[in-house]
Amino acid sequence: MMLTDILIYGPMIAAILALIIKWNGMKKYIPAGLFSSLFANMVCHIAMYLNWWTYPYKLEETIVNCIVVPVLAMYWIRYVPTKISRLIAWNLLWTCVLTVFEYCGERFTNVIKYYDGYDWYFSLLLWFMSWFIWYGFHIWFNKKDEA
Repeated sequence: MMLTDILIYGPMIAAILALIIKWNGMKKYIPAGLFSSLFANMVCHIAMYLNWWTYPYKLEETIVNCIVVPVLAMYWIRYVPTKISRLIAWNLLWTCVLTVFEYCGERFTNVIKYYDGYDWYFSLLLWFMSWFIWYGFHIWFNKKDEA
């Protein structure tokens, strides 16, 4: 098995297994997961239109945006701390870990390719903002249940 295959299919398998293992209590996070998938697909299509990055393996874009990102968003929201300083630290931890994986995928494999001056620090900023956007959607969506 090639390293590229592991990098493409490994996160998908891990995400599905993580969701199966912790399925209890995840139902209320599904809308946020679906929103994160829509958001990720829109950002990805805009970025590819602007030639910022591309996925040489088209299947990978679907796996990442439709399986891995929603599961990550659901877990992030489920376990997010309520104290603002811990929330920011939580966000930075997740952002840095994912940016490192993306950086390694771009630099050492053919999984993702950056173009036109796009670099890892833009991904860091995009991931950092995305978590808050998805969390905000979750808060907004579930606020109607409280009323």
